[in-house]
Amino acid sequence: MATALVLLFAMTAGGVVWLARDVDRAISNRSAAHSVAFQAARSGAQQVDVVHLRTWDVVVVDEMAARAESTAVAVRLLDAYRLDGEVTSIDVDGDRVTVVVTVTDGGRTVTGIGSARATDGRSAP
Repeated sequence: MATALVLLFAMTAGGVVWLARDVDRAISNRSAAHSVAFQAARSGAQQVDVVHLRTWDVVVVDEMAARAESTAVAVRLLDAYRLDGEVTSIDVDGDRVTVVVTVTDGGRTVTGIGSARATDGRSAP
């Protein structure tokens, strides 16, 4: 009887430790995915179309440059965090860049979304 109780408690404790580790990893991956997506969007929003700004005095993001920079930053950050992930989508709409990143770890996939807006420094964001 004592052996059965010890085994029961050991198995329960092992299950709780495994569950806590798995949940903690999923939360950490979600946080990292949001961080990567935001930093990628921020970098993309910095790719302002200077000609458009000088000609019409309106802030517009250069879509091609924003996509390239957002992707490059996301890839570097995913590599630095040692995460298996990818950029799912990049949306450039005027002065706003939105990036969606997915991270897969241990069979679980989490999504992070980040958005940033370009400004000319004269107006509040």
